[in-house]
Amino acid sequence: MHPEQHGDTILQVTQEAIVIADKFPKGRKHLLVVSRQEGLDSLEDLNSSHIQLVKNLHALGEAWVQKLLEEDQSLVFRIGYHSEPSMRQLHMHVISQDLDSPSLKNKKHWNSFTTTFFRDSKAVIEELEATGRVKPCGDENSLLKLELRCHRCLFVQPNIPRLKQHIQTCRAPFPPDLCLQGYIIMKN
Repeated sequence: MHPEQHGDTILQVTQEAIVIADKFPKGRKHLLVVSRQEGLDSLEDLNSSHIQLVKNLHALGEAWVQKLLEEDQSLVFRIGYHSEPSMRQLHMHVISQDLDSPSLKNKKHWNSFTTTFFRDSKAVIEELEATGRVKPCGDENSLLKLELRCHRCLFVQPNIPRLKQHIQTCRAPFPPDLCLQGYIIMKN
């Protein structure tokens, strides 16, 4: 990974990662923590030798969440990976859960962050520690084609404009399983 190729979008460079603003953000705040280790393109490339790397990527993502929460305490975040990444080179998403963006245009975009297609970083770390690898979640394509559901109240919406209108006013709590497992990050 060559930081000099991404000059205007780079937020931070470390030995192991580059933090960049997502070129097509799907939330008000959407960053990518991109591994600099060659040969890692997806979760399936990881093995037990990468546990510390993935923990370090997670810690870097959490540090950015704290910075972003200092700017806007109303934001809520998740940190994780797509089961099938949209670009080569392993990268972790740090994304605000408002999912309010003109770049979020279709069902595939929505479902890639609101279904099990999105693998929370903590769960990836736990799976790597337990089994030494990260198994595919199954039929990734079918997850991207699921009906559109609010990620808070799970109410089904017929299309993206209606879904976006709904999430502007939905105040339901986030699903308990995400909160209890620490996948939802917000200001305390």
